[in-house]
Amino acid sequence: MGAAGALKGIFMLVWLPANLFIAVCTVISAYSGAINPVKFPLGQIINMTFPFWISASFLLLLVNVFVSRRRLLWLSLAVIAVCITPLVNNFPLHIIKPSVTREEKKTSFTVMTYNVFNFTDHQGESPSWGNRTVSYIISQASDIVCLQEAFPLLGGQSFCNKSQQDSLKSLYPYYIDTPNRAGEMILSRFPIKMLEVPASPEWESGQYTAYAAEIEGREVTIVNCHLQSLGLTPDDKALYRELTDKESKPTRNELSQAKHNIIPKLLDAFKMRAQQVDSIAKFLDSATADVILMGDFNDVPGSYAYRAMTKSGLKDAYNSCAFGPMITYNDNRFYFRIDHIFYRGAMKAVRVKRGNLKSSDHYPLKATFVWDSDSK
Repeated sequence: MGAAGALKGIFMLVWLPANLFIAVCTVISAYSGAINPVKFPLGQIINMTFPFWISASFLLLLVNVFVSRRRLLWLSLAVIAVCITPLVNNFPLHIIKPSVTREEKKTSFTVMTYNVFNFTDHQGESPSWGNRTVSYIISQASDIVCLQEAFPLLGGQSFCNKSQQDSLKSLYPYYIDTPNRAGEMILSRFPIKMLEVPASPEWESGQYTAYAAEIEGREVTIVNCHLQSLGLTPDDKALYRELTDKESKPTRNELSQAKHNIIPKLLDAFKMRAQQVDSIAKFLDSATADVILMGDFNDVPGSYAYRAMTKSGLKDAYNSCAFGPMITYNDNRFYFRIDHIFYRGAMKAVRVKRGNLKSSDHYPLKATFVWDSDSK
């Protein structure tokens, strides 16, 4: 055996285990989110690494096409095929946007979800003309707006000026705020009324509120939710930023702090969210046929919380009509899609748009719906 053959043999000796390792990690991370966090919360953290592993699998696929044995190419293809559903949940492939007829456009409507960070400018800006977050809400003129972490907008102690208040009142004749329930608020052009939801002892920093909306002669249940936050302190977030800093290697002390300070809080939050989404799913069992559920889920596609909603018969608006990955949280290097809009009934999502304003630690998310004639 020549030198070239020896090098090739050494390469395959390392390359085969590497392919097997990444294949196993990809499949496990793709489906570990299906495990109930009450039983195995660590599965949710593993699930959050899926985008990394599936990217590594695609990289291996390209390498295997050109430089390695073809049997490893089949392994890469098999892994991607097995993980196709989680892949599409994270990376929808609607290159061509759904078409909208002239008749559908006449009765189309838009909704927006936005965790507004209590209307405190996350970038520390305070322009003389008013609140940047409120200005964005006004500029979008969505038909229904669900807000989380929102202080009252209208009234004496508002976080916007009179001009912005007047614009909001003109746009939204229907307005309900619930400052004692995770700061959830709804602004609507359509008639709405608050619905009673079952009391549940599992809610801590999270909450959900339900409303009955009359949209184009149809009764639609609107659910505005804010699921359990991670509960990380500023020190925890600073530690996470240090751990994810590419220019420095984590020290043993930093890793120990993460193990004892950050990981337990993440696991507790996953358990709590599991109970919360189960409560929402139970409520939706008796809701109207037409439902829109939106808000800050604090969880990613493929997680138990996400899967609980899709198992309840709801569709992800973004996955129904968009292309590519999306990030809705913009702070502390937690770059994930954790804000979602779900729906069911005689409607279909045709557009989903994410705003780029960073006045909050979340980006706003807006969806356009049309009534589905095939479902009427």
